[in-house]
Amino acid sequence: MLSHLSIHQFALVDELELEFKPGMAVITGETGAGKSILLDALGIALGQRAEADNVRFGADKAEVSASFTPNDNARNWLEQRDLPTDDDQIILRRVVSCEGRSRGYINGRPASANDLKDLAQCLIDVHSQHAHQRLLQKDTPRQLVDAFGNLQQDARAVSQAFKHWQKNAQRLKTLSEESSEIQAQRQLLSYQVEELRELNLSENELDELESEHKRLANAETMLLSGQQALASCLGDESAEMAATQLAYQAMNLLGQLDDNHPTLLEAKDLLQQAHIQLEEAGLSLQRYLEQVDINPHRLQQVENRLGEIFSVARKHQIQPQRLYPYWQEQENQLAQLNLSDDDLLELEQEVERLREHFQQLAQKLSGKRQKAATKLDKEVEAHFESLALGRARFMTQLTALEPQQANHHGIDNISFHVQTNPGMPSGPLAKVVSGGELSRISLAIQVVTAATSQIPSLIFDEVDVGIGGGTAERVGRLMRSLGKEDGQVMCVTHQPQVAAQAHQHFQVSKISGDNSTHTQIRELSDKQRSEELARMLGGVDITQQTLAHAQEMLDLVQ
Repeated sequence: MLSHLSIHQFALVDELELEFKPGMAVITGETGAGKSILLDALGIALGQRAEADNVRFGADKAEVSASFTPNDNARNWLEQRDLPTDDDQIILRRVVSCEGRSRGYINGRPASANDLKDLAQCLIDVHSQHAHQRLLQKDTPRQLVDAFGNLQQDARAVSQAFKHWQKNAQRLKTLSEESSEIQAQRQLLSYQVEELRELNLSENELDELESEHKRLANAETMLLSGQQALASCLGDESAEMAATQLAYQAMNLLGQLDDNHPTLLEAKDLLQQAHIQLEEAGLSLQRYLEQVDINPHRLQQVENRLGEIFSVARKHQIQPQRLYPYWQEQENQLAQLNLSDDDLLELEQEVERLREHFQQLAQKLSGKRQKAATKLDKEVEAHFESLALGRARFMTQLTALEPQQANHHGIDNISFHVQTNPGMPSGPLAKVVSGGELSRISLAIQVVTAATSQIPSLIFDEVDVGIGGGTAERVGRLMRSLGKEDGQVMCVTHQPQVAAQAHQHFQVSKISGDNSTHTQIRELSDKQRSEELARMLGGVDITQQTLAHAQEMLDLVQ
């Protein structure tokens, strides 16, 4: 649960440190005093959108830090992401610059706004004053039933099964209902691939043919030049003196010199190396000349093969070097279009299997939803009398969708219906109830869903708008009961009957000076609570009678 909130340079707040306790806490104050600033600041720490306007005018940055007592879900979330855990507290911190940029931290480790938001869902739940309007949205009944019945994991499994089924069904449809354009494409590809298959080009054949053609076409020149070079190196009958002989002769002449001068020794060494290398060069030339083949027949074969390759490349308008990879690409495209009948049948069977799997999961989820809806109806109705809704009845209706209407949410259409008066027909929530009744029904639903929530901290932001008197007092009692020993409820309210039920009371006030305005939030003592309730009860002037009434309300709660 929330234990500490620290706010610095946020909106109209300079510096603020608040300690929260288990149980029910209320936040009160005049309209416009800045009660929403407290929730806005907390929202920033919880990962909500941050803007430059959040920073107090004249400040460089705003900073909000919220400390929570961890629960098992939060600890598991941290462990899964290798984030630091602490048995005593989890600290969510957000820093917003005056340019609107923000940085988030979880237990001192940098974190994104989405990380803060995900972790916050394990720690705190906010029920806004506009929640009753959400009841009129199409998806809200399903979301509330799934949350109340703890069916989110089942719903995710159904959604994944539906998406997998539809993805394969679409692929089957595409392959089964081929257009004339696809058929024409297959015919063209088949012709092109057949021509390439007849050519039967290997991957490195073109490079090898071009190298061989170069050798064959220049065989005579290569042979003549090679033989001359060989004679120069090793000598023959026509050569006066070969290079090896000249090197050997020079070595003998230098060997006769009786001088150990370094330069002379270096010359002798170089001549010896040259003599060895000339002999090795001559041997390499001999081996090369043995491989030079003057073969006009083979030359013609190579030229004919190269002509075929270049001709096919020109026909397909590509470079000859690209012909082999182009052939492989065409083969792959044709294989994708030429799905065999067996493959198509296998895909049909897979689609049917996925449809049955989705149907099984969806039917199982539908049964669980029906049980959760029945329980939800009873628990919501149990609060109707205390909310001055008389003998109204609340009904969650599950209607089976047609097979073709099934979607990633399942096979149910879920809606809320109400019967406001006995003997009268029930109808959809939006058409039957008035605005005030809708607000109170929404409050009953929020109280019920909050009571079953595993989230330890709950915030109600002016959800009691539109009620008063005894109804407001009963609402306060409901919220106080939610703030059990291991839970925490915080409520922003204008109703003194609700505020009187709190274990902890905070007052928000706005202080304006000549040059600045700031919001102040303080925890009230018992005497101060009495005065604040009197303000909420009374008019411009607070009388002793009003003060006595306020104190009586507090005494009755005790």
